Amino acid sequence: YQLLWRADPSDQLKFHHSRDEFYRGSGERVVGSSTESVSNNSKRNHGSLLAGADEMFELADLAYNEHVSGEDLKVVLKGMGYDLIKHDTTNPVPGYLGHYVAIGNDDDDSSSLEEDNSSSSPSPKKKKKKKKKEKIAVIGIKGTSTLEDLLTDMCANSVEYTLDHPFYEGGSNTLRCHEGVYISSQRLLTDLLPLIQNLLLPSGYKIVIVGHSLGAGCATIVSLLLRASIPSLRTDSDKLKVWAFASPPVLDLTSSRGCSSFVTTIVNNCDVVPRFNIGPFVVTVRLFRAMHKRLKERNLGMTDLLLKDWSCGDNVLMSLEEIIEAMTDAISRSDDHDPDHLYVPGKVLVLYDLWEKKQLSEDDRKEEESTKDYATILKEWMKLLQEEDTLRSIDEDDATNVSAAEEAILSDGACKALRLIEFHFDGRLIDDHLASSYRSSIANILASMENTT
Repeated sequence: YQLLWRADPSDQLKFHHSRDEFYRGSGERVVGSSTESVSNNSKRNHGSLLAGADEMFELADLAYNEHVSGEDLKVVLKGMGYDLIKHDTTNPVPGYLGHYVAIGNDDDDSSSLEEDNSSSSPSPKKKKKKKKKEKIAVIGIKGTSTLEDLLTDMCANSVEYTLDHPFYEGGSNTLRCHEGVYISSQRLLTDLLPLIQNLLLPSGYKIVIVGHSLGAGCATIVSLLLRASIPSLRTDSDKLKVWAFASPPVLDLTSSRGCSSFVTTIVNNCDVVPRFNIGPFVVTVRLFRAMHKRLKERNLGMTDLLLKDWSCGDNVLMSLEEIIEAMTDAISRSDDHDPDHLYVPGKVLVLYDLWEKKQLSEDDRKEEESTKDYATILKEWMKLLQEEDTLRSIDEDDATNVSAAEEAILSDGACKALRLIEFHFDGRLIDDHLASSYRSSIANILASMENTT
């Protein structure tokens, strides 16, 4: 978007508004800002989709086993009301996933008053009865945090696999999947299946699988492999749920939509990981070609787009209308069912901030960023990637730089906002993937929902 803005800098406010409308038009509005209304019908139908998302995210983040307090995983889970029964950190080997299994404590702290009719007294006494919590077993799967995990991410070929049974009613037993994620998930399932089949399900536990990044993609594949293996999970979708945060594209479109009854994927802003597939790359390249065509007409190259001063109205490369037309054309030319294209799974909630509301007081920072050349940008990105835990956390001092989401839409893997990659010179496509960014956006959205009810 910053490259497109350079193509038409004549009206920043209009451009920012257009970007916000692009997101709003990419799905059904679930949460609006204070100035944007959301229908009561939408609130009624989708208001519960994000309920508990904050707790589920913390459980997903715990799979990295690096809690900010420094306390042991078992202690942190205990404080959240769960007992740790299994924890596998695994050796750093590609295709093997660290994970934990925890079960909810039996009793809730809350209680209710119930009439005691055993007494012959005309006025029965009230006695306290302790409520029982729903029996929940949480499986947390670790995301990308090592070079070995990154190698698993890079094995991103779309490969066809055959399941023993379809994982949803009316579905096929064949699917196309991210190769590295599928192989890793199969290995994890071999480890988890005896525990789930012989203990958790017979004991009446509902299974919740959570993960962030690579862990989110594997959470989905493990869940559909479980459904394909255990008939009771296919007939009752409430027995198995998945919360996938920042999931990479892992399934063909038909299969990704087939997960909608049991998988909820949350995408934050410009996060590049949910767009890290050939489909969004192709759409983005088409946009570059549209800009390159205009540059060629002026005997200019792509470097001129970065270095030339386009602030003068006479130098506008593409009007806002032409940019929108090019984006629409690039997306419409994509074949949704191309066997090489993969999508994020299930119900997809996209959380996004509003560019139109950004203060122009950031001009100094923007001016500094606009003067950076490719070499400087590349050096900064390489430094960022080399820093320990960059893929999942940032220093507390940097937390104020996080752009928390203000609105949310509901869609699926084919959501338009996920069909192209938003290139930013300020590193947002990586920053928006970090745990701190997801935590801030989820908290802000939940607060907005609470304020509007």
